[in-house]
Amino acid sequence: MSKIQEPHEEARLTISNFQVDYDQLGNKIYLQVATETENDSVANVHVQIVANEFPLDTMFTLNDIAQAGDLIAMNGIYSGDFDILLPFQEYLLKAVVQTHSDIEVNSEEYILIEEQFLPEFVELIFWKKYADGSGYEIDYNNSSFFINDEDTSYLYFQIKIKDLNGLENIQSIRYQTITNWYYADGEGCNSDCMVDCITTSPVFYMSNIASNDSIFTYEAINDYIKEPGFEINPTSICNRFGVITFNFVAFDTFYGSLAIEEINLLFSNCSEGDWNCEEDCQYCPGVCLECEE
Repeated sequence: MSKIQEPHEEARLTISNFQVDYDQLGNKIYLQVATETENDSVANVHVQIVANEFPLDTMFTLNDIAQAGDLIAMNGIYSGDFDILLPFQEYLLKAVVQTHSDIEVNSEEYILIEEQFLPEFVELIFWKKYADGSGYEIDYNNSSFFINDEDTSYLYFQIKIKDLNGLENIQSIRYQTITNWYYADGEGCNSDCMVDCITTSPVFYMSNIASNDSIFTYEAINDYIKEPGFEINPTSICNRFGVITFNFVAFDTFYGSLAIEEINLLFSNCSEGDWNCEEDCQYCPGVCLECEE
């Protein structure tokens, strides 16, 4: 009894996926070519790498036997992990699948290998704001965030990061705070302690709001922190004095996580520190006396 054959499998020979991943730190390249044909029809799968500025023309043969970077044998996905140093330039990669009867299909990808730069911290700016949008900038090195006696205020801040590889290299900017109240007294303090109240926040993500050449600005406002910023209850709700420490981390696609030196912002009430009578006179009349209209 003879078997009636289907149209030749090689007629359906295609490349369904071509994946390239180059590790600049380890000088390794991972190549993967997925085919849509039976393995016994395939004679050879290779990738040719070509460049012109610094001339290069080399070829790597992939396998589907679970060796040298291939994970699963005989599944039609050919892979390979190879050592190669690629100078900074653009490369053409051509994946080729050949059958025993010399049928051939190919797929091309271009990759650009460029020098990678560490993200740099440029500037951190804090503001004290009010619901109407008014407010002023705080010099966290020399001044405090002044907590009002009766009126709610808001903490808003931005951070600027420089990355010569562009915004796409910054995966995210995140931060976490550690609050240390030297004292906290009042029904609205949400704390059972009177002295040395230390709490740690969740991790928050910052939002990119501006780009200027290679400098990118992120703000505290996001899906969870709404305008105009973090709500700071007045001392009539919780009379407190202390420091909030900010820990910022930039996540770069090449270098991974990069921590920025922690920043301390002092929070003072009207009876502590040197109140800002020029900007917030009316919120501390006991120290500022009469305020100009």
